[in-house]
Amino acid sequence: MLSSSFVIWAFTLEALVFSVPGLGRVAASQTEKRSSVTHRHRRESRKASRTAPRSRKAATRHTEVKWSTAAQGELAEGQKLQASGSLNNAILHYETATKLEPNWPEAHNALGSAYSQQRKSGIAMLEYLRAIRLDPAYAEAHYNLGTLLRAQGNLNGAAQQFERAVQIDPDNAGAHNDLGLTYAQQGKLGPAIQEFRSTVGLKPGWAIAQDNLGNALAMGGDLDEAMTSYRNAIALEPDWAQPYNNLGNVLRQAGNIEAAIEQYQKALERNPKYAVACNNLGLALQQEGNLNDAVKQYQRAIGLNPDYSTAHNNLAAAYYQKKNWNGAISEYGQVLRLKPNDAAGHFNLGLALKATGDRKAALAQFQRAQKLDPGNQQYQSAYESLRNAADTPEASTPGSSDKTSLKSSTDGPD
Repeated sequence: MLSSSFVIWAFTLEALVFSVPGLGRVAASQTEKRSSVTHRHRRESRKASRTAPRSRKAATRHTEVKWSTAAQGELAEGQKLQASGSLNNAILHYETATKLEPNWPEAHNALGSAYSQQRKSGIAMLEYLRAIRLDPAYAEAHYNLGTLLRAQGNLNGAAQQFERAVQIDPDNAGAHNDLGLTYAQQGKLGPAIQEFRSTVGLKPGWAIAQDNLGNALAMGGDLDEAMTSYRNAIALEPDWAQPYNNLGNVLRQAGNIEAAIEQYQKALERNPKYAVACNNLGLALQQEGNLNDAVKQYQRAIGLNPDYSTAHNNLAAAYYQKKNWNGAISEYGQVLRLKPNDAAGHFNLGLALKATGDRKAALAQFQRAQKLDPGNQQYQSAYESLRNAADTPEASTPGSSDKTSLKSSTDGPD
């Protein structure tokens, strides 16, 4: 028989969402769009960029060289066009500037930033490299190249460029922040926290930096200090939903479910379309024993983002707990539609199928889970137990009689 000790790995918390200030800068007043924050926070990131957008020594050195008036005019016009979103026309002016002054680093950097906004990474990288070759101490070009490399998943290369940028220009808050983000992605929490502290020290009124510091501290297990950072972010930007969500996560992790629910609700008051906060509110409500309202929040999250696999997983687990086997099977099917090689998804679907008495289909799912994760003893035991059970009466279904058997797992930062 399948032992009742088997558990359904059910509820997943969307934990920490880091904010990325920009994808490259052409000049002090320009920052590319980012998807993880609101337009208001894009403007805030531009303000932070103005504090030290590039090496002042490099900037001085660039102005000491007498670039032609025509080239300077082309660069200025390109910057205006880029700021207005007219990238093709901006590129024409930047290219003219580089033809008039082939050795002008700032023109090549500007051209790279425009190509980067068009997602033409290869050409953008060449232009950043040209700018750096012409001026190895050009901090902004190093920063922009680092941002491009990080977007491509080259974290080691990105870290090297950000490190060079802050070495040249220690007062560049944006570069410290992005270096911290890269370290966090690499799992280097100590250095990440140090960089975020440097960012906050340089720009204490920057809510994004406070929120990112809170995320890194939470990842490192320092929940109290993380809460302080999130509250600092909220005080600076009370209409920004994200730090409320993140504060809710650490409160939940600390066991204060009621306070966590309050923070998730505040996040949703500020952004009713915040699917992640809906999911997390559902999880907190489920932990409080309010399963019906939890289901509504998971459904709300899915309504906002139909491809949100975490919410599908959590809704499936809630249905499972309510013994709504068909609902659970349907939702685990959605999880596997989005993540077909998710071993846990196949295992959980197998548990739901087994609960309906469909042993053959359940066995196929257990076998698939085992093949995807051959080292998982739970998957192997479930498969072997069901295969050997033949016509033996079913054991109690996992999670049906013991709510504590439902475990939660925590996703890393997005």
